[in-house]
Amino acid sequence: MLIWIFVLCVIIITTSVLWKKRWLLYHAWKIPGPFSVPLVGSAFLLSATKDNFFDLLCGKLDSWRPVTKFWVGSQLYIATTRPTDVEKILTNCLNKSPFYDNFNDIMKDTLLTAKVSIWKEHRKMINPSFNLKILNSYHDIFVNYSKEMVKFLDDKEGVEQTDFLRVIWEKTLDAALATLTNVKPHLVKERQRTITLTVKFEEILIQRFHTFWLLIDFFWKLSSLHKEHKMVCQTAHEIAESVIAEEYKSYESEDRNDDTIESKRFLPNLTNLNRTKQITREEILEETSFMMMAASETAAITINTVLTILGIYSDIQERVYEELVSVVPNIENSPTQEEINRLDYLERVVKETLRLITTIPFILRYADEDIECDPYVFPAGSNLLVPLVLLHRDSEVWPDPENFDPDRFLHDEVGKRHRCSYIPFSFGARNCIGLKFGMMLVKVMVATVLRNFKVRTVGMNSWKDIQWDYMVMLKTKNSRLRFEKRKF
Repeated sequence: MLIWIFVLCVIIITTSVLWKKRWLLYHAWKIPGPFSVPLVGSAFLLSATKDNFFDLLCGKLDSWRPVTKFWVGSQLYIATTRPTDVEKILTNCLNKSPFYDNFNDIMKDTLLTAKVSIWKEHRKMINPSFNLKILNSYHDIFVNYSKEMVKFLDDKEGVEQTDFLRVIWEKTLDAALATLTNVKPHLVKERQRTITLTVKFEEILIQRFHTFWLLIDFFWKLSSLHKEHKMVCQTAHEIAESVIAEEYKSYESEDRNDDTIESKRFLPNLTNLNRTKQITREEILEETSFMMMAASETAAITINTVLTILGIYSDIQERVYEELVSVVPNIENSPTQEEINRLDYLERVVKETLRLITTIPFILRYADEDIECDPYVFPAGSNLLVPLVLLHRDSEVWPDPENFDPDRFLHDEVGKRHRCSYIPFSFGARNCIGLKFGMMLVKVMVATVLRNFKVRTVGMNSWKDIQWDYMVMLKTKNSRLRFEKRKF
């Protein structure tokens, strides 16, 4: 009797769940996709080690494109590589996928993860800190930290660099602190630990994602990985709190004019808003944690990847150098902001690098409403995945897509393509607020290094020889660089 009662309860619960999801199931059924099983969905197809998870995921999505659906537990994911679909998704779906809830312990209500209502308020507050006048004021700071990198390489000339990303990241982290705050980087004693914590946070996140049973909160919270995750987040917050404390201390010790550029930088701006109760201290802590990680890591990864690419393609590197010499003929002079803006070929190289090797290779949004993408409907309640790494290599948009060709970004060529065929910094209202900040920092650092050194990539003949470490962001893991001082 008890068995029959149990069976009846299971049937009632299952029927109730299916009934609530009937609209989701109806439209999902019309979209092609892999086999799925109850409770697990299609997640078993993506179970892999961290080393091959990225290749497996991209391979599966590539074989299923342009539009496919798959289930991870009870969550429906729909992936598309059609630019018209991408534009509709990023224009109409501003809420992030529940996947980003994995970031909540460290940055719940930030520009990256917050619900739309909170994101709109924060974006409105933070936007003024990223206007062009303020960004241009950062130029000399970027140059100074680029010179520090050159000094490091002067002492390591000819020595093979197997972990140059860490060197760059230390410089971009200090550059981010020196520009986005009014805090002297050396006053933040454990700032370099932020790098270690960021890497660990990402490793845990990816390990959870490719171990499908850890996606169930019950098992996740029982795991040792969850405890480690909490400790990492707590320590990262403590470091960010020390930055904020220094900012408040700086404000109180100076007779500061609130109309100066310095007062309008990211953290000074937020602390001023906190005094008028427009943002809480906790929200400042989360936004600062996010900005310290994001601003420094994305720039560092991009710089490292660009240098790796240029080390492989020496002919392209020489064209970049010739442009540098023509724009900045005197090696003793640091490039001005106006000169950096004139480095068109270098910018095309950076863009082509980000096309083939997008630092953040996936965008995930949540469908609050049905999105019609003929002949399908992406139903409300689904997670919408834009695999940039495949979008940017679509042969229907990019002729010979696996060939590295910076001239794809000549003005006339760009005009031939849909505006959502290339979106390394996302698209629409919820795009990356720091895209101009990042591009400026990347161009200044790469230009400064190449004006002084030739870079050689050891053991690679093509960008396809690069091996990737996917930990939320896409990083090279076998990059071996050698720098040779240029002779003048």
